[in-house]
Amino acid sequence: MADYLPEEIVINILQRLPVETLLRCTAVRKSWYSLITSPEFISSHLKLAAAAADETPLLLIRRRISSSERYELHSDGEPLTRVSKLNFPFSSTNSYFTIVGSCNGLLCIYDDRVDYTDTIILWNPCIKKSILLPEPNLIHNSYGGFAQSFGFGFDAIAGDYKVVRVSCVDDLDHQIELYKLSTGAWQDISSHLKFDRCFIIDDRSRQAYVNGATNWIASCPHSCDFIVLFDMSTEVFGEIKLPIEVSETDPIISKDLMVFDERLALVLCSDSAVEPTFCVWVMKEYGVEESWCKQLVFEFHILGAIFIRPLWVRKCGRVMAVLQDGGLYSFDLNDDEIKDL
Repeated sequence: MADYLPEEIVINILQRLPVETLLRCTAVRKSWYSLITSPEFISSHLKLAAAAADETPLLLIRRRISSSERYELHSDGEPLTRVSKLNFPFSSTNSYFTIVGSCNGLLCIYDDRVDYTDTIILWNPCIKKSILLPEPNLIHNSYGGFAQSFGFGFDAIAGDYKVVRVSCVDDLDHQIELYKLSTGAWQDISSHLKFDRCFIIDDRSRQAYVNGATNWIASCPHSCDFIVLFDMSTEVFGEIKLPIEVSETDPIISKDLMVFDERLALVLCSDSAVEPTFCVWVMKEYGVEESWCKQLVFEFHILGAIFIRPLWVRKCGRVMAVLQDGGLYSFDLNDDEIKDL
């Protein structure tokens, strides 16, 4: 039938199909394969899918059971319901992988054991396909120990997925490597870092991917912590100051970043003499330091346990977090209600 339809109509129909169906369509004819795998088609398909998507987001939840890990997709409704259980085909030398981030349904994960952090994978669970990235130029087996952090995102201008790796070696000297899905290779971009001060990104710090840029918390000797950002399109590094009030508060137990309503958010746990507190600062306008606004504040006693870290602010307004017992919980700041997920 496709032979009797104008090409623009065929393209329009294909653009509206789900990913699983498109994957089968690539085997129908060579011309369809070339079309569906082209960057232009992928970009337009993503835009249409995002515009037509259900307003209820899907959450990827990982559960560690014994020495294995299980991944599930849940609909972020009330209650939280499991949509599907994903087949996780990888085996880690340390029992589990670390999730760098996700973008357009594509996940970036790496082996969490220090000696094997050169095992980096891009995984699309919907179509059951994955890519094992080549070894970076700097690896532990040949160099020795060093701290490293990863970022993952999408270059909307080039239509390309990228992984950035920041390694801290030789007493605050940095080596920066960038992997592009389009080239399938690592590139040394250390010269792109033009900061006039030394810094360290905690290798346990997770990225927050906002506004086309990866963001991390960085510490600096004899100076205040700040945010290091890497723009996936321009491949340029930058920095953002933390809220001024942060340095004036009680001693900070931990700092972390997350995404709050598609905005960059700073998560703080402070050890107050009166009552340990947790708060979330949200940057209303990305890159504008004056737009930091304290969004959420509550005291630890409402949890009945020691707080570990928040994961997500749900559509219903409840905060999803992991506590000391390793359990996943959702709690309401208005009525102090806590639910075990």
